[in-house]
Amino acid sequence: MRVEIKQVDVISITKICFVLYAILGLVIGVIYVFMALLLGSFLDYAAAQEDIGLLRVAATGFGFLLVPLLALFYGCVGAIGGLLFGLFYNVISKAIGGIRLVVSGDDACFPKTSIE
Repeated sequence: MRVEIKQVDVISITKICFVLYAILGLVIGVIYVFMALLLGSFLDYAAAQEDIGLLRVAATGFGFLLVPLLALFYGCVGAIGGLLFGLFYNVISKAIGGIRLVVSGDDACFPKTSIE
């Protein structure tokens, strides 16, 4: 059975994109924390030769501050992208038609007005 997605709910796409991209931002933020801690350990070695202790603290603190900031930033950018995608999809699908899917299974789940 073939069905066509003629319109999408823009708000639901926006919410899903926000959550997915926020999770991605958390993962990337954790990677940045490990990089900042690695930089801090290199600065420990350099601190033995010069006085750069404050730079080490700033690098480590910045890494931990980056986790929630990146999650929020990625979530907002992803939500805006999802919002624009949903709006563009709705406009374009009215003009040229929506995405057609081939679905197998129980026919009771789909109305009889679907495309065959």
